[in-house]
Amino acid sequence: MAHVATITIDHTKVPGDLTDYVGLIVPDGSAGYSALYALCLEGGGDIRLFKSDDTTELAREIVTFSVSAETGEIHYKYSGTLSSSVDTDIHVYADGSSSEPAATATYGSEAVWVDYKLVTHTGATDSSGNETLTANGGISAGDATGQIGAATNYDGVGDYFKSSGINLNATSATMQAWLRNSDISAEFRPWSVGETAAEGGSGQSQFGNIYSPQVNLSSNGIRGIASPIASTNRIITGYASFAQDTTYMLHQTFGSTTLRGYLNGSQVYSGSNASCVLPTGELFIYIGARPDGNIIKSHYEGWLGEFRWTDDTLSVNWITTEYNNQNSPSTFYSVAAVAGGSTSAQAARRGVIMMM
Repeated sequence: MAHVATITIDHTKVPGDLTDYVGLIVPDGSAGYSALYALCLEGGGDIRLFKSDDTTELAREIVTFSVSAETGEIHYKYSGTLSSSVDTDIHVYADGSSSEPAATATYGSEAVWVDYKLVTHTGATDSSGNETLTANGGISAGDATGQIGAATNYDGVGDYFKSSGINLNATSATMQAWLRNSDISAEFRPWSVGETAAEGGSGQSQFGNIYSPQVNLSSNGIRGIASPIASTNRIITGYASFAQDTTYMLHQTFGSTTLRGYLNGSQVYSGSNASCVLPTGELFIYIGARPDGNIIKSHYEGWLGEFRWTDDTLSVNWITTEYNNQNSPSTFYSVAAVAGGSTSAQAARRGVIMMM
């Protein structure tokens, strides 16, 4: 298996050292990827990632990879410390013959998302393959182009996804997504998390919106909102500009004492969360709406993609790094083909692959 390219992460885009950072590589048609496209299989099943020691393999998920179109989307977990003081190299290997590892393999896709889940919005499942979303209102996963790959269009009336069985930590959690809202004329909730019965059941009145960002009509801004079960809303003041038809990355972190919101990698609100505790056991996630009593309301209108959650309170350094990575991959890292990596033999191998 040949080392065909080096990805170099710019340390100035990483404001603080991070442990087990989940990163994104977006291969394109630039010259740095030439050796990779010349060698690897269509679909990228033979791509492997290593640290610069060429010994430590990294778990990776090939979401998409096209040799013919020279496009792709690769997620990886950088095990150990991603440095904020020196550039980090990731070595890309391929041999034109190895097969895609099983999702459950040591360095397979599930290893990327052990503690950090991603909803692909193409198959309406999280990337570990363990959580399936139920579509409502005729919604179709992956019917829009988002900031990163596929997103989903929500019609603002009845579209939403529902997922149950999410066991978040009782004292901490983070949820996030890329979104582009096409209507800010009314309150909407991009997502909600809570403890509830099925739609129409009496238990739904106990939902409480315990974990949900809210866009408020009167100020056209994002505000945090957290409600413990059987208590009143805790609205966090401090608004951020939120324009219609504009793409944003939104994070909300839920800690044992504080609720925070981040827009495009920067904190925009913070408030005490001392009386708000996530219930233990099974929780329900609604993407694109929230339940209220026996009805579903606050529907989102626009596209939303790359929805992620974890039962940890992500740090501001992680959130800012993640925004830098996903908002502009080409400035977050550089890519260089290894000298001699694109040989005539590799080019010939590519020709064989393309005819298979």
